Amino acid sequence: LFTPQQRPIRTEQYGSSVTLTAIVSLFICILLLSAIPCHSQETDKTSDLGNIRSLLLLLSKQTQQTQKELNEAMKEPATPSVSRKREELQNQLDLLNRNFESLATKLNTDDLILGDDTKVDWTRELQDLTSPLLQAIRDFTKKPRKIVKLKKKIEALENQLEKYQAAFDKVKPLLDMESKAKATGPEDFILIAHLNELKNKYDPELLRLKLDDARQNLESELTDKVSLFDLFTDNIKNFFKHRGRNLLVTLVTFFGLWWGLIKLRGWVVGKRNIFQLDTRTKKLLGAAYNLLAATICIAASLLSLYLLNDWLLLSIIIIVLVAVGWTSRQLIPKFFVEVQLALNMGTVREHERLIWNGVPWLVKSMGLEATLVNEQLEERHIQLPLKELIGKYSRSVVENEPWFPTRVGDWAILADKTYGKIERQTQEQVILRLKGDTLKYYPTAEFLQLTPKNISQGFRYNIIFGLDYNVRSRVCDEMPKLFDQGLRCLLQNHFQKSFLRMKVQFDHAGNNSLNLAILIDVDGGYAEMYEDCQREIHCAIIQICNDHSLTIPFNQLTVGFADSAMKIASPMQPRV
Repeated sequence: LFTPQQRPIRTEQYGSSVTLTAIVSLFICILLLSAIPCHSQETDKTSDLGNIRSLLLLLSKQTQQTQKELNEAMKEPATPSVSRKREELQNQLDLLNRNFESLATKLNTDDLILGDDTKVDWTRELQDLTSPLLQAIRDFTKKPRKIVKLKKKIEALENQLEKYQAAFDKVKPLLDMESKAKATGPEDFILIAHLNELKNKYDPELLRLKLDDARQNLESELTDKVSLFDLFTDNIKNFFKHRGRNLLVTLVTFFGLWWGLIKLRGWVVGKRNIFQLDTRTKKLLGAAYNLLAATICIAASLLSLYLLNDWLLLSIIIIVLVAVGWTSRQLIPKFFVEVQLALNMGTVREHERLIWNGVPWLVKSMGLEATLVNEQLEERHIQLPLKELIGKYSRSVVENEPWFPTRVGDWAILADKTYGKIERQTQEQVILRLKGDTLKYYPTAEFLQLTPKNISQGFRYNIIFGLDYNVRSRVCDEMPKLFDQGLRCLLQNHFQKSFLRMKVQFDHAGNNSLNLAILIDVDGGYAEMYEDCQREIHCAIIQICNDHSLTIPFNQLTVGFADSAMKIASPMQPRV
């Protein structure tokens, strides 16, 4: 409409400097646009056009006057005040032109600005977003801040009053002295005038009035002061009184939608699903559905607050969501790994074997949590968060593969020579009951590292026994038969024939003896008597040797001397 002058480079907020005419014109335009009826009669249209024409003429006159003032300001010397005046006039002119265009076209001129030409002031946007919350906090702390402000004001007034009183006390004697003396020249009158000015300037009465007023206000605030609990309670009541309905609507919207979408989930990926999907696809679809449902619920809650014009709650929720997103940015990679595990696409998969805390487990299922199963432990099932499985690996299950070396009630021998009965075995510990009812405790992982031998399924005695070289002609055939028959005869009181499998044969020739290998396989039912049976077998071997006058050799140590040789012998124990 009008060609504006070159706009100054510096732009500031100057809303209080806009002239009254521009404000009035804008207000009239808004009222007119909001009051124009949409009738179909021709007379109403003509009347509307006439009103619009009148307003356009008024805007044109104001624009022309503003343009004239701007031209005159451009001719004046460039000073800070003149520059501010030019900027104000230029902005008034732009505002009038936009109002004229908006009124004539019935379009919002801001909507016609291209998005590429507009720059978002994120600082201002953040201020607009947080201003409702900051205002609520400001209102909540209004009374304490007022008390602190009054105390600081009283302290400042007291200090200032002390200084003013001292200055007044210095000026008053000088003024009294000049009043008693007769003024003889103009300099005397000037001196008296200056002293009167200082007396009025440092008169403490005005400060005393301000100080008394501040003290009264502070006393009033302290008298009306309520406890922190009452203040907090009142603010909570006030919050729910004015925003309780909005909060209730938001919660009902969120949980109502969530409940409905969860019910619908059963028809999509649940047990009643109408689609025939494999497990992996069902898991993937379920995760996507849950994410979409949460997004819909949050968006609907924010929309309800927007429609209710509750900017405080809307700001709080948005700030909380932004804060949660910002603080969890480092957890996003870990979150994606957990999603892969939940979808059965990671390094640990369902129905595979996993070593967790040194114990083998079967991965039964994985969702929001992982379910691990070991049927041979007393705690057969455990639930783990998926983060515990990050960095773990599973493998396929081998057919008939054992999941634990023992069961409760079995007898076991450990690498540290411990022999006992399995009393308890859980994921944390294994308890052995030794002979004499002594209990020995092992962490489960340490128990497995000791490579336990489960003798409840059967066990073998492997005994190497040496005979003297005098029987070397009979050691390969006669001696094995002799010991086999003798052992079977002597041990029949301790073992049933069906529970005893024995074999005696020549093993090897040692330095001082000919060694027989005595192999005795015993049924697992005798596991409780493992040590007793071992002692009985040794006793039977010695008895056979005694009955048949067989010599048990011993090691010999030969020590050489200069003139003669001397043999020092030490007895040899049977080796088992």
